Amino acid sequence: MTSADDALSTLHQVMERVCAAGEGDEVSVQDMLDAVGTRSFGPVLLVPAMIILSPVSGIPTVPTLGAVIICLIALQLLCGRRSIWLPRWLLRLSLRRTTLDRAARFISPLARTVDRFLKPRLSFFVRRPFSQVIALLCILAAATMPVLEPLPFMASTAAAVICVYALALVAHDGLLALIALLLTGVLAGLGVTSVGG
Repeated sequence: MTSADDALSTLHQVMERVCAAGEGDEVSVQDMLDAVGTRSFGPVLLVPAMIILSPVSGIPTVPTLGAVIICLIALQLLCGRRSIWLPRWLLRLSLRRTTLDRAARFISPLARTVDRFLKPRLSFFVRRPFSQVIALLCILAAATMPVLEPLPFMASTAAAVICVYALALVAHDGLLALIALLLTGVLAGLGVTSVGG
């Protein structure tokens, strides 16, 4: 597992690790965590957000369970933990490998495009204390997922924002973190407008 830690810098690499995780027809949360490492918060945040961004979010409870995982991981980033802990009942949860492969096929074209733009820059924006701000915003975005779950694929909007933040952490790309912050502001504004209307 230690070889996985701190070794990922693109969305494609994260996808490859997750798709190769575990053995057999089921891939558990533990398998995915082992594949991407327990000391790299970016990839571990990216995995559940990536799954919820895909059509897999249409499966009942997937957005809510993904939101719980994201909140737990982001909370530990916020608190400054060096490694990631999840309760055993969450680690035992699993997806069918065919479902995971379906999510990967959906994300793959996006990964090829996004990875061309990722690079380390303005990296102080993804280090403390800014990484703690990112963690807090991920928690707030994830908290909307259970509410949005009854609306088909609406949780994917929040997942997209978390994916951008997670990719910023993965690639040490502070510019991407700033873009994610702008996107968060726009979506929050649209949400307030729709509620007010």
